[in-house]
Amino acid sequence: MVKKYIFPVLMLLLHIGLYGQDQEKLGPVSHGVAKPSHTAPLSTKELVAPNKVVKEVNPKNRSANRVVPGKGYPKSPDAAWQKKPGTTPTKEPLLTFDAANTFHKPTDPTGAVGPNHYVNAWNSAFAIYDKQGNILSPPADLESLGGEFTNEDLGDPIVVYDQFADRFLITQFSDSPNSLLVAISQGPDPVNDGWYTYRFETGTFPDYPKFFVWSDGYYVTTNQDPEDEDIHEVVFVLERDKMLQGEEAQHVGFPLPGVRINGFYSPAAFNAVGEEMPAPGNSPILYFQDDAWLGVNEDILKIWLVNVDWNNIANSTISESQELGPSQGVTPFHSTFDGGSFRNLPQPGDAPDVDALQGAIMYPTSYRRFETHNSVVFNFVVDVDPSLVEHAGIRWYELRQDATGGPWSVYQEGTYAPDINDRWCGSIGIDKNGNIGMGFTVVNDNPEEPIYPTLRYTGRYAGDPLGIMTLQEETTAESSVPNDSNRYGDYSHTSIDPVDNETFWFNGEYFSAGSRLNKVGVFKIAPQFAKDVGVTDILRPISSTLGQAEQVTIVIRNFGSEPQSNFPVWYRVGTGPMITEIFTGTIPPTSQMEFTFSQTVDLSQEGQSYTIAAKTNLEGDMEFSNDFQSKTVKNLPPNDIGVTEIHSPVSGSNLGMEEVVVTIKNFGGEPQSNFEIAYSINEGPFIRETVTQTLLPASEISYVFNNDADLSESGVYNVVVSTFLAEDSEPDNDSTQTTIANLDCIPDGSSCAFSDGINSFYLEEIVNENIYCTTGYNNFIGLSTRLDRQRGVYQVGVKSRATSEFSMWIDFNDNAVFEPSEMLVRSGDIISSSAVTIFEFTIPEDAPLGEHILRARAGDVRPQYRGELNDPCDVMEYGTTDDYSVIIVDGLDESELQQGELVITSSEEDIFEINFTTTYQRPLWLTVHNVLGQKLVENMLRKNYSGYSYTLDMSYAAPGVYLVRLGTRDEGRVQRIIVR
Repeated sequence: MVKKYIFPVLMLLLHIGLYGQDQEKLGPVSHGVAKPSHTAPLSTKELVAPNKVVKEVNPKNRSANRVVPGKGYPKSPDAAWQKKPGTTPTKEPLLTFDAANTFHKPTDPTGAVGPNHYVNAWNSAFAIYDKQGNILSPPADLESLGGEFTNEDLGDPIVVYDQFADRFLITQFSDSPNSLLVAISQGPDPVNDGWYTYRFETGTFPDYPKFFVWSDGYYVTTNQDPEDEDIHEVVFVLERDKMLQGEEAQHVGFPLPGVRINGFYSPAAFNAVGEEMPAPGNSPILYFQDDAWLGVNEDILKIWLVNVDWNNIANSTISESQELGPSQGVTPFHSTFDGGSFRNLPQPGDAPDVDALQGAIMYPTSYRRFETHNSVVFNFVVDVDPSLVEHAGIRWYELRQDATGGPWSVYQEGTYAPDINDRWCGSIGIDKNGNIGMGFTVVNDNPEEPIYPTLRYTGRYAGDPLGIMTLQEETTAESSVPNDSNRYGDYSHTSIDPVDNETFWFNGEYFSAGSRLNKVGVFKIAPQFAKDVGVTDILRPISSTLGQAEQVTIVIRNFGSEPQSNFPVWYRVGTGPMITEIFTGTIPPTSQMEFTFSQTVDLSQEGQSYTIAAKTNLEGDMEFSNDFQSKTVKNLPPNDIGVTEIHSPVSGSNLGMEEVVVTIKNFGGEPQSNFEIAYSINEGPFIRETVTQTLLPASEISYVFNNDADLSESGVYNVVVSTFLAEDSEPDNDSTQTTIANLDCIPDGSSCAFSDGINSFYLEEIVNENIYCTTGYNNFIGLSTRLDRQRGVYQVGVKSRATSEFSMWIDFNDNAVFEPSEMLVRSGDIISSSAVTIFEFTIPEDAPLGEHILRARAGDVRPQYRGELNDPCDVMEYGTTDDYSVIIVDGLDESELQQGELVITSSEEDIFEINFTTTYQRPLWLTVHNVLGQKLVENMLRKNYSGYSYTLDMSYAAPGVYLVRLGTRDEGRVQRIIVR
């Protein structure tokens, strides 16, 4: 195998591309040739059993993190958010079967369906099934493929079915040397036809590779750092035509010009499916750009075009083609979780938070040609409401191209998060009719209704309202235990059956006791019968103030493949008579229409609930399960509104004049407007305003008070908000309240004028005597000592000249929050005003190594005085709070990290320069937390010639105190910074 770097061409084209106003094209930066190895059919070989050792496979590595705290829009809920689930009945899966049982973390589920087989792979093995889920080739290590796969099982496999050639591909990466390994079946039968295997050497490690089918090549995208001078290729193209023949094949590598990234990232090529292959050339590469990242000013979808000339590689190009932003129909999105961390979504119980897979366009990116247009569908995870606790939803798109070679446009988009559960790890496809199916994972840590990672799917018909997943969710697999790792996925995989181009095969990861499993779920959205209609929804009446002559309106969907008209439908209320009428319109296949019965119904009894049922009676209907719907409505009293939620203000640091934002709901049956609403702070007078908006029955509105709340003093505030509606029938639901705190967590304001609090503090090398009384808070972080976690019990000495109690914490997890589990001394009495009182505490054996903040508090907290000693942020009436640094070590040896020098300087623009000089060589992690413990940045730093350096832009962040940590997962250095 020969690989050539085309540096002269690269440098010339880089110069043109970066500095020329009329050139946007870059040439390839590498070129190689791979010779195939021909291997025997699997049916004739002795296969190597999968490795079942419990281990984390291919730990994620990231480079420069581009998240800027506080930057980016939207600040409010996602405007494309689908908040309610679809109502159209979905058929249960046609088939489900377990396709992997392994212990590797994560499993990397992947699989593709062909005319007669389903080929499945995971970390680091594969198996082959027939289309009834029966095993044809048992689970085997990837090295069983032979040839270039011999002794190779590093993983990150991808399975591809090339519908246009009737061949399967099984792929993985290698680091010996860095390569893309590809096995392509010699014929349509992956069990009996043998394989060609290739090793395409990539020079640098091709992390997180994804494979895509296009007419002039197999395209591969990878997670590479374009600013790393040793890494040039992000996109690779493999010579498809030669590979199909088992001949020597070329590959070419391209950069991704103009990309802005958030550390770990995954662009995508378009994966062609269907009956018509795309024209050669202009193969699109797609990625999104979030305006929360440095160097990105608005949320966009970015498209590059690749053209490969296999006869003259130097003529090959990649070019920036399009940017689709808000003015082109892209609704702003927020794609960052926990500052870029890999631990995001909470699970039930004490299980670790799982990776939301941010920064990745999920696999595959399905491209299909239609008579009137070309379509591509794709998805990625977003936070649907950045103003609240992170809530994961799936942003999905259908882009269309009116003519081959023309520009792409946003045909539809949506953010699927129809309830309080987190949804992520989506995989989406489009069938030959334009129907869209999407599989995904759901999780919720609600202790009352916990959901362990669960595989589900939904979808929509081509003619449904744009941007909405209209189908009810169905489940393919439910975990019985949580994931015991933060690693999940790293992807799921949906493929389309080439026999009918309509059936979706969805593969994802779930868990049972002691096992990580993959489940394949097979489902279909397209019609399965010629004659099939049913009621999907009862639109009217709704719960409101109802009368004696209410109309009943239903939605009828034609699930079948033939138009339908002139069929009976009926409704009934409770056990009353069936009211039967004839639907005389015509409903095209897979479409829906509303139908209003001419005969009305009496629902006038106030407070009464009524159950309304409706059904179609099409003669010859071939599927009865979707014919029927029922709904309960209530005759509501006319006047009943109330405040259901207070969104703002929220606890934070250095609060001032804060907006008061609430949700108001109409629980009654009549529209309401011009009513009073008011808020009160700490039982003070109500601040009253008038709501002029119209609030419809059973609806909600968000209201922002014109008068802000003054929360500028540190402390705790009780906020009450209430509506005042004349003749309100249910006053109990008028108001709601919340407690918030102005938590700069530097509790200035305590009085120490009467000698309350800490006068002297002794801990190992820290000797701090005759502490001067100031505002009740002292920053002694510059005073530090080492604590050996092997020693166990330590003694801390404290002096106070007045009646005081003492408490102490160490922020072991460096999240800027002193949590109850980090309290080492609680409410200990200082027994003498002249002598030192000794308190004993124990360093946990598993305490994280490195530098941490220690907080010590003492004060007179007798009942007659205000203040809570054991709340590390509370302002005591009489007392003091001091912060120090401690370095946790393991034994007597001091680590290289602790010997280094960490210096943080700042500018007036709140730009912080972080520099760390040390003999340590390996990558370090930089994190930034606010005082609420929220992680705003997580970034891997590599050492440069002078040490570790990073420019932290906090100019968009709210004023307040933040904690910066630099270190490994186990050991680190910390400093506090203040944003003005």
